[in-house]
Amino acid sequence: MNLNHFRWYLPVMVAVLPLSLLFLSSCSTTSSSSSSSSEFYNAGNASISVTGAQFDQFELYAFDTSSSALTLALPSAADIIDNLSSPIVGEVFFFAVSAEGAYSVTLTPGTNLNLNASAKTVPPNTTVTMYCELDNVTSGNEEATIF
Repeated sequence: MNLNHFRWYLPVMVAVLPLSLLFLSSCSTTSSSSSSSSEFYNAGNASISVTGAQFDQFELYAFDTSSSALTLALPSAADIIDNLSSPIVGEVFFFAVSAEGAYSVTLTPGTNLNLNASAKTVPPNTTVTMYCELDNVTSGNEEATIF
């Protein structure tokens, strides 16, 4: 094999690699108004009620459902939206709920927070990823839906 055919390869890679890394780093940023959520909430074997600030902060709610079914009481749509810096209609953010045992976790919505049928119960030994979409961000008329 003649290596002279590949002389162009190194200068091209030197030029393209930094550009591709710049592109990848710009793709990983999001324009969400929520705070940087990256936390895990371990509810243990207790039912919990979360505030809008907690809902914005945590990405995973884990429940030990080995001895009983538990409940995750969600905040009102107004509380969720009030904790976002610049909420916009149609904005979506993801979270997950894990039922780690033989029983399920039931989600109960706060005021003006709608639950799609598929988001009402997390089956036993399952983690379900859900998303919350902001439907109305007008003060006094806040509304959101969880799918």
